[in-house]
Amino acid sequence: MIKNKLNQFEADWAAMPQVEKDELAKLNNKTILISGQGIARCLCIALLYLNDSKKLNNKIVFFGDDYYNLERRFFLSDRRDIVCQSYDSFPELKNKLSGIDIIVHAGVCCEEIKSFPDSLKREIVSAKAVCEVAAKNNAKVILLSDSRVYGEAKHGRVYAENEYTDIISIEPRFAESQLLRTIENYFNCEKKAKGLSLTTLRTGVVLGAFSGIKSFIDGALRAVACGERYELVKTDKKYSFVYITDVFRAIVYAVNNLQENNVYNVTGVDSTVSTASLAAMLSDVYGEKSKLVLTNGSEPNCCAISPSKITTFGCPPAIKLETALELCVMSYMSDLSDLKLPNTHDGRLDAIQKMQLSYLLEVDRICRKHNIKYFLGGGTLLGAIRHKGFIPWDDDSDIMMLREDYDKFAQIAETELPANMTFQSGKTDRNCFYEFNKLRVEGTVFATDFAKEHRSINIGIAFDIFCHDKTANSKLGRKIHLALTIFTRALVLNKWNHRKADNGSRIQSAVTNFFVKLLPLRFSYFLMNHTISFFKRKKNAKYLYDGMGRNVYNGSFDASILDEVIYTEFEGHPLPVPKRYDEYLKFLYGDYMELAPLSTRLGCHDILWCDIGKYDTLNK
Repeated sequence: MIKNKLNQFEADWAAMPQVEKDELAKLNNKTILISGQGIARCLCIALLYLNDSKKLNNKIVFFGDDYYNLERRFFLSDRRDIVCQSYDSFPELKNKLSGIDIIVHAGVCCEEIKSFPDSLKREIVSAKAVCEVAAKNNAKVILLSDSRVYGEAKHGRVYAENEYTDIISIEPRFAESQLLRTIENYFNCEKKAKGLSLTTLRTGVVLGAFSGIKSFIDGALRAVACGERYELVKTDKKYSFVYITDVFRAIVYAVNNLQENNVYNVTGVDSTVSTASLAAMLSDVYGEKSKLVLTNGSEPNCCAISPSKITTFGCPPAIKLETALELCVMSYMSDLSDLKLPNTHDGRLDAIQKMQLSYLLEVDRICRKHNIKYFLGGGTLLGAIRHKGFIPWDDDSDIMMLREDYDKFAQIAETELPANMTFQSGKTDRNCFYEFNKLRVEGTVFATDFAKEHRSINIGIAFDIFCHDKTANSKLGRKIHLALTIFTRALVLNKWNHRKADNGSRIQSAVTNFFVKLLPLRFSYFLMNHTISFFKRKKNAKYLYDGMGRNVYNGSFDASILDEVIYTEFEGHPLPVPKRYDEYLKFLYGDYMELAPLSTRLGCHDILWCDIGKYDTLNK
């Protein structure tokens, strides 16, 4: 598999972790032609990675300068899902290409152009070949361009898709802008002449750890990693940056969702800055290790661009500039034992984890006192087995119980918990409609994008308590029970959040939305809870399922997996886990010992409002 030959930085962008699973699934069984240089090579690696990991069953036809090294490194000649050729051979082989569904032409996007005449001739010949193949196969074409196409930026200007500045064609410094405009104009002429489906994506300065894509700040990032002094050009203009996974995300959305025959700018989150701001950002993260000095010099030939259009059309950027910079800096570090994860929770994560540990110990005390069986669950169980404590970037805790113990804990929790902790359920908090119970810390706030819309409920630092319920013994019965669970959960969550259901099926979505309008929220909540616990009195149940959590889509598992408890170390304390934890974790995560992609190790929640109040003393 290709992932075994990638380091953790390459594996991070190759996994496309910021692209939703349902969007990736739409690429299944497609034949994709990729042509160009650095970005094209990386996209090729990523799609092969997804063929291995997600079983997308794509066939890749790659035309690139680095085809030989790519073949040799990954033994691509042994694979049946890819054909590699040199970039210059594309025009000669175009007539042999058939069955192409999608074409991604990266051309010279974010590539240095050394000879304008040679590059112009080469790119026009390649563009002609792309358009002919697209017309012959009725394929979608995604053209990658970059911010240089806008010309020389003016001070304070951030460019939208239809805004340009003048290019003085006789000046050498405008050659790159002229070339990019010429290529775009050629594709647009061919689009009209041949009726092509063309979407143009203009990127900011592309960053990618171990991607081989060069940028004008590479030297600065390498210097910060080594703690060396570096002179960075001071400018009075801003520049837009984008991490490579956001480029991949835009490509996938362009294939599936974005309006055809349009142009979209692609940047990262909060990623339009001056070089002075960029230096300050690195200094904030790395302190004295960042020794960047701003000096006068030639300004980069790129500009600030606005991603408002692509965001409005449903593809907002996912990676912050700070995260992109840290990933690149880490990739230059010689000793990865000092690997520093991107800052999260504004420096509060240690304090939050200490609070979560106090939760766990308090729950453990109560359960021991009342003979209640429970297990560490979800990411907390994974952390216990893999890290002997919290997953380093995790910000919450999960436990799981069987129905009898779950109901018993709910009955005694309020009288047993200390004064600063609150038990939250649909009964104790009438405005709360979560499908599972929580513990909350009073005097704190921890609001995700979901919770901030429900300020009438307690939104303090939370600890999740899940129940694994019995389900039917027959395969058909389990399938029906699972479908009803998902349906009733959708009734509650969509009604509570004032949104329409959209699960990819028009009929199912229409039925769900009809009942969302018809049924009162409190009744839907009763229906959901009754559905989840429908088999609670069933004797000799052979299967359990996670009807309350996100793992509901994994289906059912053998009930005997949760029969026995053993204790393992968690942050220096013995806490209970299933004796057959290996089977359970494989059921949840597959290869659970493999770390999550590097860029996702930022906590599983997008925290919009966090205040830990007096508990901040834990972090001092």
